[in-house]
Amino acid sequence: MSTWDYIVVGAGSSGCVVANRLSQNAADRVLLLEAGPPAIALMKVLGAARYVDLTRYDWGYYSQPDPTRELRRDRWLRGRCVGGTSSINGTNYVRGSPADYDRWAAIGNQGWSASEVMPLFQSIERCTRGFDHGVDPLVRGLEGPLYIRQTRHAHSLTEAFIQAACAAGFPRNVDYNSQSQEGVGLAQLNQRRGLRWSAADAFLRPVLHRPNLRLITEARVLRLIFDGSRVSGLCYEKDRRLQEVTAKRVILCAGAINTPQLLMLSGVGDTEELNAVGIPVVLERKAVGRNLMEHPLVRVVCRTHERSYNPAGGLLHKAGLLAKFLFAGEGPLACVVEAQAFLRTHAALAQPDIQLHFLPVGMGYALDNPYYVLPKPSFTVLINKSYPNSRGRIKLASADPTAPPIIEPDMLREQADVATLVSGIQTVRRILAMKPMAARVLEEVHPGRQASDGEALADYVRHHTEGAYHPAGTCRMGTDKEAVVGPDLRVKGLENLWIADASIMPDLVSGNINAACMMIGEKLGRILTAATATRRSQSGAETEVAV
Repeated sequence: MSTWDYIVVGAGSSGCVVANRLSQNAADRVLLLEAGPPAIALMKVLGAARYVDLTRYDWGYYSQPDPTRELRRDRWLRGRCVGGTSSINGTNYVRGSPADYDRWAAIGNQGWSASEVMPLFQSIERCTRGFDHGVDPLVRGLEGPLYIRQTRHAHSLTEAFIQAACAAGFPRNVDYNSQSQEGVGLAQLNQRRGLRWSAADAFLRPVLHRPNLRLITEARVLRLIFDGSRVSGLCYEKDRRLQEVTAKRVILCAGAINTPQLLMLSGVGDTEELNAVGIPVVLERKAVGRNLMEHPLVRVVCRTHERSYNPAGGLLHKAGLLAKFLFAGEGPLACVVEAQAFLRTHAALAQPDIQLHFLPVGMGYALDNPYYVLPKPSFTVLINKSYPNSRGRIKLASADPTAPPIIEPDMLREQADVATLVSGIQTVRRILAMKPMAARVLEEVHPGRQASDGEALADYVRHHTEGAYHPAGTCRMGTDKEAVVGPDLRVKGLENLWIADASIMPDLVSGNINAACMMIGEKLGRILTAATATRRSQSGAETEVAV
């Protein structure tokens, strides 16, 4: 049985950052366990995603029929490979609004205010080319390991959409990751030369040469090992063999679905539910797996007479798109999201309540194919509610660690979420009615003009709302007795165990959550390395210091 200073579970967005930070000290031996294989080179080209067999790189999760959405079931894409979901996502880089983190701090999470976490984002960023008016070096990072670019050479439909949004009264925002998030602007992507730049590319691969860092892939963690209330190690399966490892400190970075699943499999959760599946209880913690949040998302899809990125333009059109990618790193092979907006659906609101993604390509509905493209020229506006009220949960199906967990989204349990999405559709329609976009709309495919009033739109929302692939909150951070982790990200009631991933979010940030996950990893990495330095600066004794 091998012993390590740190074991990190999950080489995803947070895990790669944590492993990088902890292994900077050559005296600390770090083991990073990843359930999936390394990502393949083809996955770096977003436009080639439809040609990748995701069954090998994704957990293959589906939600339970959702009674709040006419029993709809969703595919919940979650990366199962080195880089985690950052190796299969849309590469949209969004910090979230500064107000989001001030809200976390206001409910008792000291150290998480905007003034304290924004420098962490800055430290990991390398903002490169294409920003409309450059970037503010006092706010944005220029020398970090994570490459970030802004869309260049945007499609004429994209530029028309931005102009129409401004005509509708919304401000142009040249950098929604700067001081203010509100407004509409060109998309920011964690890419380099038009290729995906995952958390593994930025934080892990450059340091795998370190002799004190070891990555083991296709190693599925089955359960934690306890010595009383102390986590002393874990058991994992590799090549059909069970292995046990011990560590001075264990960090879970398995994500908002797998982290609570692993805790429950190890006996940390609701006593009644654990007993029901035959798992001995180590620690009663009812909040594990609860508070599941997801950005509810609906689409407005329109046909256009203008040539879009849909494959309807013949060989010459396709050759032009290929050339745009090869020579400029742009176009649909690089990314189909070319603009984003953070808007208020009602002027009286204190801050934006919806996020829009504009795609100059028509994306249709298909449960088993998230990349389904309409055959005719069209475009898509994705609308999601920034701060959903509804909450779901993660549950165990059985004590079998290889059984998929039960995902109960309850995504539209609160009527306020339906109302916001209806207002979001109406807001998008108002934008599309403005010049120069109005002349480009040939027909609204979804929801369609038959959905003309609020009741019809609410029915469309209940039937067609899907997830934005932003699950969070299932091991929430807080100072109350029910919270799973404290502001230091240490699991309450246990020694030697921390969590750093989207599961710790007390509520959702406005926007895609990948950037926030990397920030969380950086935050915990700094907390733990600072604590280690404190211990070593003392008499040399390995006494535990509060972090």
